[in-house]
Amino acid sequence: MKADAPMLVLWRRKWIVIGVFLAFAVSAAVVSKLLDKVYSTDSTLIVSANSKGQTFDQVQASQALARSFEQIIGSPNIAQLVANRLGDGTTKQYILDHTSSDPIPQTQLIRISAEDRSAARARHVANTYAATFVDYARRNLVGPTEARISVADLAPFPTEAARPKPTLYTLVAALIGLAIGVALAFLRDRLDRRLRTPGDVEARFEIPVLGRVPRRGRSEASISAFNESYRILRTNLQFAAGRDRLNSVAITSGGVGEGKTTAVIQLAVASAEVGLRVAILEADLRRPALQERMLPDVAQPLRPGFSNYLVEEMPLQQVIHATGLPGVSLVPSGPIPPNPAGLLETHRAHGVVEQLLRMHDIVLVDSPPLGVAADASILASSVDGVLVVVDLTASQEDVVADAIRRLRAVHAPLVGLLLNRDRGAEVSRYDYYLSPKPKRKRAEQRLAASSGDGASQPASPSGRRA
Repeated sequence: MKADAPMLVLWRRKWIVIGVFLAFAVSAAVVSKLLDKVYSTDSTLIVSANSKGQTFDQVQASQALARSFEQIIGSPNIAQLVANRLGDGTTKQYILDHTSSDPIPQTQLIRISAEDRSAARARHVANTYAATFVDYARRNLVGPTEARISVADLAPFPTEAARPKPTLYTLVAALIGLAIGVALAFLRDRLDRRLRTPGDVEARFEIPVLGRVPRRGRSEASISAFNESYRILRTNLQFAAGRDRLNSVAITSGGVGEGKTTAVIQLAVASAEVGLRVAILEADLRRPALQERMLPDVAQPLRPGFSNYLVEEMPLQQVIHATGLPGVSLVPSGPIPPNPAGLLETHRAHGVVEQLLRMHDIVLVDSPPLGVAADASILASSVDGVLVVVDLTASQEDVVADAIRRLRAVHAPLVGLLLNRDRGAEVSRYDYYLSPKPKRKRAEQRLAASSGDGASQPASPSGRRA
């Protein structure tokens, strides 16, 4: 599990928390609205010992009688009497299921509760139950107990449903959903092996991060920030090998679709901006995509290419093609061979980078992903440095770790990592480079206006105008 603060984990997995929270809350609200309304009302009986005065002992005796009568009220025999008295086909089981009775603590009162989908029927059942038991008690219980029992309060007409309670149900479900959402967020974070932040990468791998590339948006500021990140990468590569210059760099990744081909193109453009002659070698002989990215208007594959150079032993100059970008040349992949790894292990393949450096200042090699085949490991021995692209929206820790292990197994000159689609590398980080501040703009405008006015001259050291 990544050693992140709990709040950071919750922020990263906020959609899990929000989704589960809303699912529980909305489901409870909808279901509670669809449930049938049930109304409940109570009638009240009072029990008292047969005595002229109400002493403390008599009150205690009355409370004891109320508790005793409560055991009789809930019996099936009384339920049958109530059903018979209703006379509308109500069964004894219905009465047992929809009524209840209990003595009110510290009083001589017994509460009889009835519920039904109809408010009027709930009231009718509660009052009928109370009247039925009063009659039964006068016939069968008053003589032996010398007690008096009567109706203290008839059941009122219920104006609001006893259940469902949408607000309460929704609140309880929302709290349960929030707790489950938080638990699922932490569980998902524990099981997630993706690398999401530069902190994740730095904590796992002891390899320098040479560049952080933001997502490329459509706005001018976003495009400028995207391009600026590759200029920073170009500068960092110049110092990555210490005193030795990196004249040839292979760019690869652990998996497919992490942005290595885009990185090759953008780094080539950034290098050509400072006057370097750049050669791009498309060494991905399995699924080449460089030409499609660089020359989308050229429908047919460029021929001859790298595979022609390796198989047909044609001169290197014939496989170098112009790209339309000043200072950038391309060696396309050529026809896809049946055994790419075998071709890349030949002596001719090992010497192609050195041959290209005789005509160019820097060679960038678009290598296939390390997790697909051994091609990138073979190419690593022919360059001065290897740069591994890590996509912070898709790369998994074990895939990147396996890629690094493969490079170290062949003693490849791994110089660093390039973090692609880095959400932390926002446009605001490049605001200083992208546009002057408003105050600076106004100062430049005033300076331009003053320089065009003949009356405004540079001030002398004494403070007077010259």
